[in-house]
Amino acid sequence: MFVAPAWAQVSGSVGVVSDYRYRGYSLSDDRPAVQGDIEWNANGGFYAGLFASTVRPAYQSSGALWIPYAGFAKRDGHGRSWDVGIRWSHFDSASAYDYPEVHVGVAFRRVTIRAHYAQDYFGDAPGVYVEVDGGVPFAERWQLLLHAGAAHDVETGGAGTRFDVRAGVSLATRVCDVSLSWQGTRGETEYPYYPPWDPYDRGGWVLGCVHRW
Repeated sequence: MFVAPAWAQVSGSVGVVSDYRYRGYSLSDDRPAVQGDIEWNANGGFYAGLFASTVRPAYQSSGALWIPYAGFAKRDGHGRSWDVGIRWSHFDSASAYDYPEVHVGVAFRRVTIRAHYAQDYFGDAPGVYVEVDGGVPFAERWQLLLHAGAAHDVETGGAGTRFDVRAGVSLATRVCDVSLSWQGTRGETEYPYYPPWDPYDRGGWVLGCVHRW
């Protein structure tokens, strides 16, 4: 039996969402998805983990998305946490969409900023994605959730830029964190590749229940 060293921590989550929206678009064809995540954190700042979700890419059969990831995060003397990492997105029912992606980011008390780069975004074109996430408590066990992102298709320049937003609330209960948010996107619908979603699906409500440990 393996026993983790005292300086390592393992955390995770499991839950269900009414729609798995990724950067504004649905990867579950507007259907519910079951998701889970497990992460290992070392005292020195290194981390590694695996995220998984059921998906239904456009024009493909149902399957699962597996995202193994790893990185390094370190807090500076001003309370900011700097982060650099890499991950691999693998669709077991549509491997043509697989791609690796690297990121750099910084986290403040309530706001996280990250920039991502993929040479073969969804198996085809290079792309950059910048996002800002925030969480603001406003009552006991309640939190306001905010997100804004911008995706830029390097091959098409500004013509391939599109934006996504997410706004909602979450309630921490004994069973799970319950959240309700509206997620949507706007911008160009034409791409230099076929994405695994419907480009004309511009937004929708998402209800979720996630248990964390």
